[in-house]
Amino acid sequence: MPQEHYTRSVSIQSFSSEQWNTINALGHHIDQVLDEAGIGLTMGGEPTYISDQDRDSLQWRYIALGENKRQIAGQLLRLLQQRLNKSGSLLHYGLGKLYPGEPWPRWAWGCFWRIDGERLWRNSHLLARGEIQTQYTWQTAKTFITELLRCFALPSDALIAAFDPDASVPRGFVLPFLTVAYQGQTRWQSCPWTDCEERLTLLPGEAAPLGLRLPLADIPSSEHLLEEAVPALSTPPIRPQQQRPLAPQNSIRLALTVEVRQTGLHVFMPPIASARSYVDVLTAIEATAEFLDQPVVIEGFPPPGNQGIQGFQITPDPGVLEVNIHPAASWPELVALHTTLDEAAIACGLTGQKYSAEGRCLGSGGGAHITIGGLTPDTSPLLRRPDLLRSFITYWQHHPSLSYLFAGQFIGPTCQAPRVDEGRHDNLYELELALLALSPRESVAAEVIDQLLSPLLRDVTGNSHRTALCIDKLFPVQNPQLQLGLLEFRGFEMPSATGLRLLQMLLIRAFVAWFWQQPFTRPLKRWGPALHDRWLFPYYLQQDFRAVLTDLRAAGYAFELEWFTLFWEQQFPRYGKVSLIENPSPVMELRAALEPWPVLGDVSSGAASQPVDNSLERLQISLTGVVGDTSEPEALAQRYGVFCNGYRVPMRFTGTPGHYVGGIRFRARSALSQPPSLLAPHTPLICHVIDTLQGKWVGGARYHVQPPSGDFYTTLPRTLDEARSRVSERFEPLRQGTIPSPLPSFILHPDTPITLDLRLASHKVRK
Repeated sequence: MPQEHYTRSVSIQSFSSEQWNTINALGHHIDQVLDEAGIGLTMGGEPTYISDQDRDSLQWRYIALGENKRQIAGQLLRLLQQRLNKSGSLLHYGLGKLYPGEPWPRWAWGCFWRIDGERLWRNSHLLARGEIQTQYTWQTAKTFITELLRCFALPSDALIAAFDPDASVPRGFVLPFLTVAYQGQTRWQSCPWTDCEERLTLLPGEAAPLGLRLPLADIPSSEHLLEEAVPALSTPPIRPQQQRPLAPQNSIRLALTVEVRQTGLHVFMPPIASARSYVDVLTAIEATAEFLDQPVVIEGFPPPGNQGIQGFQITPDPGVLEVNIHPAASWPELVALHTTLDEAAIACGLTGQKYSAEGRCLGSGGGAHITIGGLTPDTSPLLRRPDLLRSFITYWQHHPSLSYLFAGQFIGPTCQAPRVDEGRHDNLYELELALLALSPRESVAAEVIDQLLSPLLRDVTGNSHRTALCIDKLFPVQNPQLQLGLLEFRGFEMPSATGLRLLQMLLIRAFVAWFWQQPFTRPLKRWGPALHDRWLFPYYLQQDFRAVLTDLRAAGYAFELEWFTLFWEQQFPRYGKVSLIENPSPVMELRAALEPWPVLGDVSSGAASQPVDNSLERLQISLTGVVGDTSEPEALAQRYGVFCNGYRVPMRFTGTPGHYVGGIRFRARSALSQPPSLLAPHTPLICHVIDTLQGKWVGGARYHVQPPSGDFYTTLPRTLDEARSRVSERFEPLRQGTIPSPLPSFILHPDTPITLDLRLASHKVRK
């Protein structure tokens, strides 16, 4: 597909043509800097999508699995294979992650190919599409695996029939199986399992693949054979003349299985560590399928990564479909890849945007995590220059806007991507010491990096995956299969358009180019309570983000603040504004702010989806155009008092003449029918502005969380116009108001000096 098509498609979604041309030029400039420095950066991602038509069913709200989700994933898998022009690739219907409370691993459907250009699977007609079949029986499975034994030159004694409990015919067939290296070639090996030679009774769970139901714990222990890796990809001879003897009994615990299910003949691949061995087994399976003219579904474990095989996977996550897209090495590749992905998703009825019941425009609700690394773990910039990791950790900690602008609604210590200083303030000293070892341009062993940082880059429960900058795929000492040289940025929610996601990636590419030339090694900041006070309001975050872009421009990367306008409007939507009764007329505006929502229940359980307490909300109130007979900003702030539900809001001068901002924290809803005072909602919020010098009411507004009628929204908005209508109906300008006497004073807590917390204020007044 021509590059012009991608440019046009992206610019339509989120930017004007002029803006996109400037962004695109910056992308090419950063590529040139990266290439000249020999950095070898690659970038991957995990965009998430929801159904554009079915917004209400649980599978598209918070449940991971669903039949409709599974069908759409299959459509997207095949469409992406076609549009990415991956002929000769393998469509793999395999295993995903296993989460607590779920009996079996989730499915993970992938498309894999060889990066050397050779075909991983030659005949696409021999790959079944996973559709309902009725003509196959257990004899079909036996015929297939018997022929496969000939390809492996293994005796028929290696075959084990597998039965469901109390069944009289086999469910399928099991081949204990291992690939070993012998004189530079791959050989196949099998062994008998004690007491299972004639009949093997499967574990319960008829809905699960046969390969997951093997009673491996019942097989007596013995000295196990191990797979021997062969470095290069090749194809061994099929159907060798000499049959190989069986290995000692119980010496092989891996097993390939073949069974018939409603969706066809399924071949379950065991976990094979060597890419060459995986390719050799696939070659034998395809040769068998071709000989019998028998299409198959390949399932089980996917090919190992970073050994000459690349691919993407589509997996179910709570409320969304997640696409683990393969990495790209340049800006044009990123643009082409992610535009193709989004176009295919739209063609399958998916979208990256939804609306809350109250009318807020949101992302998909899932993440859009970004990963950086190299073509191989050995060439990863993060392992070659560990100070690059130090720069990212330190700079992200210095600038809260990088943690909160792109994160979506769910932030805080128990979210999916907490900052290093959220909930673990004592962590900063130890982290600072650890970072001292990652000095610029000094070599540090990968094992040392992991030992230094992995105990510190964790959430409050000790989970190393739930952190804003995640290194559990960098070089974990205890898990060699995940030693991939990757850093994952998890604080990114799925944006609503392709161009916005590409802009996020370009931002990170610019940081890599900058930090490579000029490492960021300042001490960590101690934000203290300000992290969840000042830095949760849009005005202060925007000032911080301006500083970030100023740093990048000084380094030679001219990002414009206006490119990020859609991020600000989505993360901090304006609820409404009203002109005050003054001349010239000031304006009062209410805008959403951020509120950390704690997880309910045991966050250490590892469950993928957990409820949160979203009863508290926060908003920013601002006055613009305030003038008076004094040039002192603080005097004007005292003169024009802002009151919410009868309590005074602390308004701070921003440095711009006539501009003041303050914050309100309130309980928006309660799950109890008759809540106690501290749990009772404070809505609607009634805000007044009073000229205290003249004793004059000059304006106000009423803000509702739910419809002004007092009812509840029971459906989600279907269109943007409907969503906007719900936002506008919940904001009511007031044309008159009363002045309390006497005027109430400030009720503040020293930890939150710029926020009126209505829970604290109402409690103190009652006392």
